[in-house]
Amino acid sequence: MFQRFKTVDLLKVLLTVGIVFRHSEMPAAAGISEAFDGISRAMMLLTELCVPLFFVLSGFLFFRNAPDMPGAGFFLGKMKKRVFSLLIPYVIANCVAFACYWAAYRWAPSMMSGFFGDDWRKPMFIFWTGPVNMSLWFIRDLIIAVLFAPLTWAIVRFTRIWGVVALGLVWYFVGMQPWYNFFFALGAWAAVWKIDAGEICRKTGPWWLLLYLCSSAAAFKNPELTNLTVISGLPLCIYAAGVIQRRFNLELPPSWQAWCFFIYLYHYVLVIVLKKGLLAWLQPTGGWALAGIYMASALITIGVLSLIYVLLRKLAPRVTGVIVGGK
Repeated sequence: MFQRFKTVDLLKVLLTVGIVFRHSEMPAAAGISEAFDGISRAMMLLTELCVPLFFVLSGFLFFRNAPDMPGAGFFLGKMKKRVFSLLIPYVIANCVAFACYWAAYRWAPSMMSGFFGDDWRKPMFIFWTGPVNMSLWFIRDLIIAVLFAPLTWAIVRFTRIWGVVALGLVWYFVGMQPWYNFFFALGAWAAVWKIDAGEICRKTGPWWLLLYLCSSAAAFKNPELTNLTVISGLPLCIYAAGVIQRRFNLELPPSWQAWCFFIYLYHYVLVIVLKKGLLAWLQPTGGWALAGIYMASALITIGVLSLIYVLLRKLAPRVTGVIVGGK
């Protein structure tokens, strides 16, 4: 397993930052130059695997202490904990996003155009197509994965790796199957069968790097091959995080995990506002200016939310604990 999950802790930080940069992508209407379009495409490929790997980590952490034959009590206990660690933060973050969208619709409707229009006010958008805070579809699907965790355990336990492979083939070739089925099950497989994923990735890392570079080059020209970069990128990320963790002997404090969750919950609305505001204010015409706005949107979002998180921790620690699910 991951030693005290130090590699997992580091991965959460890296993946959170990657997701913020992914959502900082410039819209096509910005008139992206050919050079910047290439950079943007490369960043999208690089961050494509952030959410899938989060699902893998979630499946691993959910089942890491599971007994050989878990009963109903095990799953009910896990589900009750996820009410506080996932469902309540999910509802709060969506309410905050709804308030922001309502304020923007009333006082700055131009901030809505090109991103949401009036969709956020439609019930089906909020409860199905959404969520309101759109990046939280991951949390929504993770909640669903938790509800179906007994079925996931049965597939992993009684089919070993072959059930996971079957889910992976459906995800790769059909694409209609929800993401959480395959990636959550992959993490569950590593936990249930006590697979030392870190050691396997350490031994095979260079080969995954070669496959990732080749698949990225192919996917850059043919987006339909992007799934190859995800498959090769998952073990590569675990390998790279393990190298960094061992090289610098990193041991992140528990507060970093709460910080990651807070950034993920609230970055989407802010990064959109910054993107649209900077584009309207600076009206960039060149690739370097666009690259600057792209970087600034992500970095300012992380900085502002980090400051808000620190202030909340100091001024209202109990409320902050509820917001981040007790992390």
